[in-house]
Formats: sequence, C-alpha cells, structure tokens
Amino acid sequence: MSSTSLETLAYREIRERIMHAEYSPGSMLSENELAGLLGMSRTPIRAAISLLEREGLVGTFRGRGIMVKEVSAHDFSEMYEVLVSMQLFALDTALKRQLAFDLHTLGQILDQQQLAMEQNDFYSYYNSTLHFTETILRTIHNESMLQIMELYRSRYVFYTVYYRKKYPQYRPSRSAQTNRRIYEAIKSGDIAAAKAAVTEQYSEVHEQFIRAGLMK
Repeated sequence: MSSTSLETLAYREIRERIMHAEYSPGSMLSENELAGLLGMSRTPIRAAISLLEREGLVGTFRGRGIMVKEVSAHDFSEMYEVLVSMQLFALDTALKRQLAFDLHTLGQILDQQQLAMEQNDFYSYYNSTLHFTETILRTIHNESMLQIMELYRSRYVFYTVYYRKKYPQYRPSRSAQTNRRIYEAIKSGDIAAAKAAVTEQYSEVHEQFIRAGLMK
C-alpha cells in the first residue's frame, strides 16, 4: 500500500474515532500509540495528524504529544448561527429565483436521521442534520457556503456527539422534528413556515445554552 493510501487510511481512522467521541476533549494521543493501534509506521500517522490539525480537531505540542482539542460552547454557537443564517438565506433565495429543492434527497435524509435516532447513533444523527442543511444550500448553487459547511463539519459533529455522550439523559430529537417541519413546509410551498421552523429551533437552542450556563 502506498504512503498516500496509508496517510488517507490513518486520517480516516483517527478522525472517525474522534468524531465518535471515543477520545474526549483534552485527551493526549501519541504517534507511537496510534501507529501501533493502526498497524503502520509513524510517517503516515504524522501526515494524518497534520490534516486533522488543519481541521481544528487536534493540536500538537512538542514534548507532550497530540491533544484532542475542545470545541467550546461559544465556538459551537457561532458555527450554528452561521449555518442558520445560510439556511434562511438559501430558503429566501430559492423562493426569489423559483428554484426547486431536492425533495427526494431531503426525504431520504429524514429517514436516515429517524433511524439513527432510534438506534442512538449520535454520529449518524448529527451528520444527517448537516447533510439536510447542505442539501438545502445546494439548491442555490453557492460554492462558498458549501465550503463553509465542510469547514465546520468535523468540529460541529464532534461537539454534538461528545455533548450527547456526556449527557446521555438528553436524547436528540429536536433537529429531526425541525427538519421534518422544514421538509413538509417546502413540499407544500410554504417557505415562510420553513423559515419559522429554523428560527424557532435556533431560539430554543440559544435559550438552552443560557439556562445551562454555557453562554451569557
């Protein structure tokens, strides 16, 4: 197997472990341990860590190793606000330009999200949430927005999955309900109702963060 393939494999394996919250924020990793775990040399591990560092998932510290970085509530809130803003803009723009939404794909994503919720698969659940938003954004063909989505994806999913594992008493369901409302509103041509669903969830999440003392 080529070094490039090993680098890609190492990147995917380590990233998946982080995204599934197998490593909590602040966890220290080492190249030697990861190399032994994945059965490869340190060279592809080092290259994979470099890629993960660019995504903001890890930080490297000379003499200490590799640390899984924390995504703060403030950072998550800012990412969420950007995603909400882009989604509202996409809904408005699609209406003005009379663009058709991909209802088939949106429906499939809702089914996937429902299944993930029933199986307590937080990783797939929140990935589906982002995929749903991304599908709406694709309607207006704005590549810059899609690039922002990709930039946020890893840290956004890591935060939400870790949060749910840290507080297992809170089962996810709100975003699935909101996405279902958005889907039904779009399907019926009621973009105002779709936007209302987006903004209502944002208000609830914001209030929840304030009550939990995570934000002022």
